[in-house]
Amino acid sequence: MDKIKYTITLDDCRDYVKFQQKIPRMKKYKFKQFLPLIIIFVLLILFSIAMEISFFFKAFEYVGGQYSMSFSELMKSDFSSLLLEGITDHFWTMNLPVFVIWAIIFFAAWFISKNDIFHAESGKIYNGLKKQTLDIEVTLQDDGLLCTGKDMSFVYKWSDIIDFYDTQKLFLAYVAETSALIIPKRAFSSPAEAQEFFNTVSGKLHKK
Repeated sequence: MDKIKYTITLDDCRDYVKFQQKIPRMKKYKFKQFLPLIIIFVLLILFSIAMEISFFFKAFEYVGGQYSMSFSELMKSDFSSLLLEGITDHFWTMNLPVFVIWAIIFFAAWFISKNDIFHAESGKIYNGLKKQTLDIEVTLQDDGLLCTGKDMSFVYKWSDIIDFYDTQKLFLAYVAETSALIIPKRAFSSPAEAQEFFNTVSGKLHKK
């Protein structure tokens, strides 16, 4: 097989990012980017609950003072159930709009991230590769994949490749937990040649 020559594009990076959504081990990394939103939501809940609890005790203190009743006596009275019902209604009335807005923001962020609408993730990958080289040449060797480009040359040994995926437009050779060598299928002269490359690499990896 001849040397595989190609130039990485932003669309290649975007296809790479979108495919990562389907890899089970990558889900933990996608979860982390939503952690600030989740923390904000939890803090809002805790703050609202704290405010309602504070109001609850102040109401008991006021009523107890008015009627000279102890806390335990008030808890046994109808006032406690009415107050709890009122606090629950107040909690949902005050916070339901906040929950709805948060849910909209969360799912909008999830949708944008899932589809990489603004090229946020793929743009970072593309710019990172641009600093090294976008023009890549891959050669199959007995010990691995030889990658050469501008001022760089290195071999990914078969033992270094964690996973090898065949996507719609790319071959992805994962050489680390979260990063892969991107090989566009357009770099091959025919679908048959691309399939031969995939079968050869897969065969090498099964033997490692």
